[in-house]
Amino acid sequence: MRSCLCLIVIAVILTGSSLRPTSLHAATPFYEGKTLTIIQGRSAGGLGDVRVRTAIPYLKKYLPGNPHIVSIYVASAGGIQAGNMMAKTIKNDGLSIANIGTSIFVRAASKDPIVQYRLSDFSYLGAPSVGGPYALLIHRLGIDSLAKLKAHNKLRFAERSVGHTMYNVGRIMAFVLELKDPQWVVGYESPEVDIAVQRGEADGRTEVLYDLAHNKPNWRQEGFTVPAMLKNIKGRGAEAVPGFPKTEAANDYADTQLKKDVLRFYYNSRPGSSVYFTQKGIPEEAHAALRQAFRRLWSDAQLAKDYERMTAEPLEAISGEEIEKFLHDVPEDAKVRSVMQQLLGAGPLPTAK
Repeated sequence: MRSCLCLIVIAVILTGSSLRPTSLHAATPFYEGKTLTIIQGRSAGGLGDVRVRTAIPYLKKYLPGNPHIVSIYVASAGGIQAGNMMAKTIKNDGLSIANIGTSIFVRAASKDPIVQYRLSDFSYLGAPSVGGPYALLIHRLGIDSLAKLKAHNKLRFAERSVGHTMYNVGRIMAFVLELKDPQWVVGYESPEVDIAVQRGEADGRTEVLYDLAHNKPNWRQEGFTVPAMLKNIKGRGAEAVPGFPKTEAANDYADTQLKKDVLRFYYNSRPGSSVYFTQKGIPEEAHAALRQAFRRLWSDAQLAKDYERMTAEPLEAISGEEIEKFLHDVPEDAKVRSVMQQLLGAGPLPTAK
């Protein structure tokens, strides 16, 4: 009897000792007492940054452990440098995530030589917007129709950098519309792009329609015109923004097979704007916490209200799983990929024929 009691006591001690560390570990969330860094592939102050700053309080709310969250900005090469950092230099310890515009997808899918990562290197957490529609905004030239736009020679467009989302969209529109020798002036920070156009350093720029309507409600009175736009991935154009005047879509002028293929490649390789992702191989507890936090964040009704108030665009979130499916379906076509490389680069536009 005594020996049986001893065995029971030993069993209880061993069981308790084996469970105690596991219980303590489970009681301490991965992110408690830690700092989560968001590497933004852009400069501060633009629409992408506003999207991230609006979401940060909700990410803190839904990440167990309530970590401190900070942003750092890596604007080089239209966000590609940020993607390269995530793939090559940032430790995959779960303490860094990235938020980058659509350039990271399009340029990787087109096999841009400066890209040092594969899209399969990352685990995607979702995006607040499908992106666009986009306006081609012209200042003080009276170009208020597509016919006038196509007749004009050597229009100059101001943008942040080669490869930035707005740069890419503007060049794709110019390619589809076969504009006459358009030029791009780059190197501006986000707030400087408008100033450059207003000072006459450039004739126009590309802008998200929602952003234009929100930030420049008197754009027509200030001498701006929007002769053309590009629909978003859901096929929505100017009608997506209440009260915005009817505007011709560049999509309707895809009158060659090459133009159609370029647009299809572009849409399939940019499933969302301001996409969140992290590296594969981070601690499983961190990955699970991030995935769950973003799922809850995207469905938060108050975030939807704050997001629309801050960005003037609706929250049209796309999940990480949906993004991965889109990227899996990017078409493989060597000729189209070569044309995309030219469109996203710094040289002259390729021929559309």
